[in-house]
Amino acid sequence: MKWVSEQTASMERVALIEGGRLIEYHERMCDEIQLGTLVHAKVDRLHPTLGAAFLLADDGTPLYLPISETREALKRYPEKPAIGQAVQVGQRLLVQVTKEGAAPKQHKVTENITYGGRYVVYFPFGRRVRFSRKLDLPTQQRLANVLVLEGEEGILYRTEAAHANAEELKEELGTLRARHAATASGEEAAQDEPLIVTEAKRLPHVEEALVSDADEKRRLEQLGLRVERFIGKGRIPEMERVDQAIEKALQRVVWLDGGSYLLIEEVETMTVIDVNSGKTLTVKDQQRTFDQINEAAALEIMRQLRLRNIGGMIIVDFLRGTTGGQKRVTQLMKERGARETKQIEVFGFTRMGVCELTRQRQGKSLLERSRKNGSASRLAVHRLLEPALKEAAVHAEAAVVSAPLSLMRKDFSNVQPLDVTLIEGEPGVLFTGTEEECKNFIQRH
Repeated sequence: MKWVSEQTASMERVALIEGGRLIEYHERMCDEIQLGTLVHAKVDRLHPTLGAAFLLADDGTPLYLPISETREALKRYPEKPAIGQAVQVGQRLLVQVTKEGAAPKQHKVTENITYGGRYVVYFPFGRRVRFSRKLDLPTQQRLANVLVLEGEEGILYRTEAAHANAEELKEELGTLRARHAATASGEEAAQDEPLIVTEAKRLPHVEEALVSDADEKRRLEQLGLRVERFIGKGRIPEMERVDQAIEKALQRVVWLDGGSYLLIEEVETMTVIDVNSGKTLTVKDQQRTFDQINEAAALEIMRQLRLRNIGGMIIVDFLRGTTGGQKRVTQLMKERGARETKQIEVFGFTRMGVCELTRQRQGKSLLERSRKNGSASRLAVHRLLEPALKEAAVHAEAAVVSAPLSLMRKDFSNVQPLDVTLIEGEPGVLFTGTEEECKNFIQRH
């Protein structure tokens, strides 16, 4: 498996490739508040009954701060102060998003912000020294005397810290302290680290990466990955194939070998998946054929859930196979689910013959990120346009782009790798060429 990262002016995109196939995909707008974002926000109002404060980020995004996540609660632990003792209306705070909200719920935030490194996680206000559960007691005792903390600082030693020497640990702590100082002095929302670094820490068994950014390469090499940097013109070729896979992942129908297919329906309360035999020709032993289709479908379903980031309750209507076939399907899904970092519970088949499972919900699904009120979302529009402009910059100096203007970054035209004329319309690159050719195109149309 290998991580592949692509950056544009407005977005970060990360793909996990295995055997030439996309199995996991992550993306975020650089200026949007998401999980892990560090935000400067003002306390808007207090809610004593809930024991929480409601904050407003500078861009107007509402945030929710429970009393247990305030710095005052950290100081008094295990005592719990009242919310009015912890924060005051109008006060500006530096907080970090710990859980993305979905309307009407706000993003949940904490004042106990963190900065992750390869060996340690740094808490500027954490006040405690903690250790990974995988570190044995002698290793914990050795590490406890290496780093000297100041004031309210706290750290968590990662499993990798067992293989680091004192100088490496001290150097990393210094880097994390400097990162916090830079963030605390700023006023804009910022991500603690590049998206690919966050994902690489989550799956430490993936040891290869392909990037185009020098800072990403440096940060990943600090994590011990083998990193290749793409320095050619245009886009990383693998990301062009990722675009094709994402386009398919946004469709309801997923075709399987032999002509059978899956029908995936995401609704607000659950996801329903129907397995259909489609064009598959049945033979005399129909149930055996259905068992074979179900097993192939089970593997593809688990891949699609991971790729599309589908969470919550999931119901699968498999074909009516044998009882033994149902047991094999259940076992296959459990084995594939065990490979993920997100918790998956496969409950098996009900009396109605449908298979029930749940998958930990973390953030929005690919479809939810791509659609808003029945139309393409801001993220989906930038996902379509910016890679295309990056590729066009290899052979052109200007482009004419149509897009819903309300969804575009205010400085969209200024941050692209070529001169862009932006007009209202369905998202797409209408024309590329010289500046003069683009002006003539606009006049003709």
